[in-house]
Amino acid sequence: MRFVTLGRGIHDGIQVRPRWPARHVRVDAVVLSKLQSIQAQLPSEITLILTRGYEPRASHLGFVRMWFRTLGIGVFRRLYPDRQHEIADIFGSNGHDVDGTHIDVSFCLNGRRIRMLPLGVFTPSSWQHRRVQRYASPLNFILTSLKRNGFRVHHNETESLQIHCDLIPATK
Repeated sequence: MRFVTLGRGIHDGIQVRPRWPARHVRVDAVVLSKLQSIQAQLPSEITLILTRGYEPRASHLGFVRMWFRTLGIGVFRRLYPDRQHEIADIFGSNGHDVDGTHIDVSFCLNGRRIRMLPLGVFTPSSWQHRRVQRYASPLNFILTSLKRNGFRVHHNETESLQIHCDLIPATK
């Protein structure tokens, strides 16, 4: 596994916007190559944005994320008592602390960033459904392209709108 560290900006067609408080995104080189292939297949009005990759647990960023998760879980429990079953999926590390094959992406449509979760994981389900309806065509195009290129999109609705996906190792 070879890591690539990407700062904010455009890297061979892929826009990188690290999610706060990160200053860069680390991914496996194969993941970056696949994202570049996907970007080349997308219509010109859709641009992928890489927002999150590998974040070692034993780092300052890992500590900050752990602290925010703890705080976020408490808030989420109070706001959404009927969604307790989603906490592990939404607030778990989802492999970001394992290696660079677990990523989050977003997208721009006609140069404008589309935020499927305008309030992050605290975006109400009704808002999520409206955004899915509004951006169904580009979102489905992206999700289909990711799957076709060896990625598995997270099964949780909220995580899938954060476009959390994992590169599935090729079987021999």
